[in-house]
Amino acid sequence: MLRYDETSKSVINEQAYSLPSISNDTIWVHFDPSNKEKFNELIKSMDIHPLAKRGLEQFSDIPKIDVFNNEAIISLFAIQNDYTQAKITILIGENYVITKEDENIDLLAQLKHLFQEHPEFMETSGKVLYHIFDKVSSVDLKMIDRIADEIQALEREVFDRPFANGIARSIHRWKSALHELRQTIEAQDQVMTIISRNELKFVDTDTALYFKDLNNSYSRVVNALDTFKESLNSIFNLQMTLKSDHANSIMKTLTLVSAIFLPMTFIAGLYGMNFETMPELKWSFGYAYALLLMFGIGASIAYFFRAKGWWGKKYDN
Repeated sequence: MLRYDETSKSVINEQAYSLPSISNDTIWVHFDPSNKEKFNELIKSMDIHPLAKRGLEQFSDIPKIDVFNNEAIISLFAIQNDYTQAKITILIGENYVITKEDENIDLLAQLKHLFQEHPEFMETSGKVLYHIFDKVSSVDLKMIDRIADEIQALEREVFDRPFANGIARSIHRWKSALHELRQTIEAQDQVMTIISRNELKFVDTDTALYFKDLNNSYSRVVNALDTFKESLNSIFNLQMTLKSDHANSIMKTLTLVSAIFLPMTFIAGLYGMNFETMPELKWSFGYAYALLLMFGIGASIAYFFRAKGWWGKKYDN
């Protein structure tokens, strides 16, 4: 537990999980999964609204804020390295902030050093709440940059291995993950908007301005997720186009080869009828003549195709 001493203007680290009965100091108590039982004990001992207690017991699946007379509960999510979402519960009052991580993400623990180095960041519960949001937002923004790199790598893979079936599966997985992230981030953005409008009495006007600035930068996360979904659709269409072009190229080659051998097959069939009245049937040079005729016609057709640019590189006139 960290306590901001109003008299000495310093932050004191105390080994306790309880709130003083009477104090003007700002208190921040943080719980991780290892001591969540103490979190439940502390909540039960506090005189807060029954709906607030029930809200803390039944964690919301999406970010939200519930404001009561003397306290407010906030649900937050932070994007982890595997792109899953870690849940954070926040209870804020006039001079205290209580946080609980449902998973060991070591996110809010980093704030301990920040508050000890800058005690003024703990002057009010609203400022403590701002730095919690700032830390979560910075992590989410970094993860958005990582997702952008992953999608760019996927796009490069399409050109390197356009026929890999795993690319389509990766696109499907990314679209599902981005859909879930967008729902969470959009709701979290709305929570920040509510606070930035100074609709939470624990956040003063000056701190609300910081929330507004944070909200403006955080909005790009939602826009980025929408852009990523469009990029994934473009990557999928690109792969389909490359596959289609390759199939068309194969069909074109087969068609040209068939066009070359078609007249050769006709000539072979013509001289294979073996009618007695055929003038070339008993000619000593008939076999060589037929071969030259077939290959000559085939070569002429191939040259014509290449001259037109339909097969290989077009000849310059």
